[in-house]
Amino acid sequence: MANVAVILAQGFEEIEAISVIDVLRRGGVNVLALGLDGLEIKGAHGLSVMADGLFEKTDFGQIDMIILPGGLPGADNLAKNTRLKELLADFNAKGKKLGAICAAPMVLGRAGTISGAYTCYPGFESQVSQDAPSQDNVVTNMNITTSRGPATAMEFALACLSELTSKQNADEIAKGLLFNK
Repeated sequence: MANVAVILAQGFEEIEAISVIDVLRRGGVNVLALGLDGLEIKGAHGLSVMADGLFEKTDFGQIDMIILPGGLPGADNLAKNTRLKELLADFNAKGKKLGAICAAPMVLGRAGTISGAYTCYPGFESQVSQDAPSQDNVVTNMNITTSRGPATAMEFALACLSELTSKQNADEIAKGLLFNK
């Protein structure tokens, strides 16, 4: 079973975080929602959630993928955390999977992990990479999956599930969710 850490910072985009956590768990992935600055994290639109654990107290040795939801100021709060950026760079150097949606690809950019194909929320391109972004909803480039924003959260979650398990598993979960792309 794959292990994923979804990092939640104050001001995260609720749809992007909750959709990813839900879809991955439905698909048999062990997901840890980790609070960057505490166990109770308030989203960009006022929804508060309780994290499963704390980022600072987590051993990432058994984590197969780190996923960053976007939202503001959530993505900015992620980008300010030096340890997180170092961890992302280490994961990338080892070829371990990374995912970011909406404004969060800028965190990957600041960690020096993005090169080549990616996508992000319009207006954040210059903070992600010098490469031109794709206009696709979801882009997987080697070990990194990126997505554009809240409306693409389900498609992003299913792409991450496919990367972690199998396309067949992701297709079965999509069918059960009545998701049609």
